[in-house]
Amino acid sequence: MNNIIDLIKTRVSCPKLQAPAPNKLELEEILACAMRAPDHARLKPWRYHVVTGASLDNLGEVFVQTQQENMVSQVKIEKCRNMPKRAPMIIVAVCEPVDNLKVPKVEQLLAVGAGIQNMQIAISSLGYGSIWRTGDMAHHQIVKKHFNISQNGEIVGFLYIGTPDKQPSLSVLNLKEYVKHWD
Repeated sequence: MNNIIDLIKTRVSCPKLQAPAPNKLELEEILACAMRAPDHARLKPWRYHVVTGASLDNLGEVFVQTQQENMVSQVKIEKCRNMPKRAPMIIVAVCEPVDNLKVPKVEQLLAVGAGIQNMQIAISSLGYGSIWRTGDMAHHQIVKKHFNISQNGEIVGFLYIGTPDKQPSLSVLNLKEYVKHWD
């Protein structure tokens, strides 16, 4: 086939990531790929926040703040504190929708999602691994506030990036189970 198709067909999410993460030049290339996502009316609704180093600890403390309104165990608090440490780099992908009569918010969210996918392909091409996570933290107002996200904006995903500690297995999917040709 060709290298791009092979890369896409073999890309897998890597839940266990360690240092090193992409360097500054590699990160710029990854983010440049995000900017090439399909974008109806060229609204550019995406915002990307790169979190590394001590900022990962800061993000963990933000995650802990989300739990302080609930009566949760110390185990849950520590889990929240350690969530960002599952990788040496996180890109927080945000959609800040633009009011547009022709382009609904859902299309703008999809544009950011396509940007995340472009980044995952670029990350894999550079020999790193990634995993796209969401969960409660993506929707919590405290987290959104710390990233200066508007009332209408949303965190589309936390893209964890690093070097896989082991290569995850690649499952084989049967296209016939998921694809139908419509007449």
